[in-house]
Amino acid sequence: MVIWGTVTITFLIARVLPSNPVMLYVGQAQITDPKVIAQITHQWGLDRPLYVQYIAYFENILTGNLGTSYTSQRAVIIDLQTRMPATIELSIFALIFTLLIAIPVAIVSATHKNSPFDHAGRIFSIAGFSAPSFWIAIMLLLIFFRELGFVGPGRLSPQFVAPPFVTGMYTIDALIAGNLPVFFDAFEHLILPGLTLGLGGSAVTMRLLRSSMLEAINSDYIRTARMKGLRERVVIYRHAFRNALIPMTTYVGLLIGGFLSGAVLTETIFSWNGMGQYTINAIFANDFPALQGVVLFEAFIFAGANLIVDLAYGIIDPRVRYA
Repeated sequence: MVIWGTVTITFLIARVLPSNPVMLYVGQAQITDPKVIAQITHQWGLDRPLYVQYIAYFENILTGNLGTSYTSQRAVIIDLQTRMPATIELSIFALIFTLLIAIPVAIVSATHKNSPFDHAGRIFSIAGFSAPSFWIAIMLLLIFFRELGFVGPGRLSPQFVAPPFVTGMYTIDALIAGNLPVFFDAFEHLILPGLTLGLGGSAVTMRLLRSSMLEAINSDYIRTARMKGLRERVVIYRHAFRNALIPMTTYVGLLIGGFLSGAVLTETIFSWNGMGQYTINAIFANDFPALQGVVLFEAFIFAGANLIVDLAYGIIDPRVRYA
C-alpha cells in the first residue's frame, strides 16, 4: 500500500509540472520540426489521457518494465542496476563511519553523565545534526583535498581505470581482479563522502543511544546486576547496551534506507555516479520514467529496511515474539 501510494503520488506530481520533457529533449537535440516533435510525443505516450498513462505504467511495472529513460535512451532498470552498486558501496562505508563514531561516543557520554566527555559528546551531536550535509562535504573537500592534497571527487583518480565489472563496487572488483593500486585509490575516494554521510547519521544515532543507555543504566535490572557482583564492563555492554539498541536500530534502519536511496547532495558534490546523482539528473530533465523508477526503487528499499528492523528486534530483545 505504501509503495503504491508513493508511486501514484510521484506519477501525478511529475505530470503536473510545468516543464515538458519532449521540449527539453528536442532542445538538447536541436530539433525544430513540429512533425518530429509530435512523433516523439506520441512515441513516449504523452499525448494519451492521464489515466491511460497511469494504467500503462502499472502494467509495465507488473512485467518488470520500468520504461526507457528520456535522457539516457536506455531501460531504466539497466540505469538503476548500473548506478546502484556505487551507492551501495558508499552506504556501507557511511554506515561503518556512523557506528564507529556514534556507539563509542554514546557509551562514554552515558557512563560519564555531565562530565566533560558528556558535554563534548552532546556538542558534537548538536553540531552534526545542525550542519547541512552539503556544508560538511564542502568543508571536507576544502580541508583535505585543497589544503592537504587528499583525493578529490569521483570514484577513482584520473590515472586509474575502473576494474572489470563483477559487482559494480570498485573496491571489491579491484580485489577480485588483484589490482591493489585501484583498490587503495577507490578506498581513499570513499573516505570523504562516507565521512560526510556518517557524521550526519552518527549525530542522531548517538543522541538516541545515549538516551536509551541512560534509561537502561537507571533501571532496576542494572542495579540488580551490580548487586550480584558483575563486573562493570559486563553490566554496561551485556545488559545496558543490548537493551538500549532497540530505539537506535529503528533509526539506523531508516538511515540505511536513506543511504541506499541515494544521498543526493553528497553524491552531487563528490561527483559520485550513484543513485543520488541519477535522481538529480532525472528531476532537472523532467525524465518521467527515470524519476518514477527511482521512487519505486526507493519505496522498496525503505519497506525492506523496515522489515529488516522488525526482524532484528527479535534478535536484540528475546522478549519480542512474532505471531
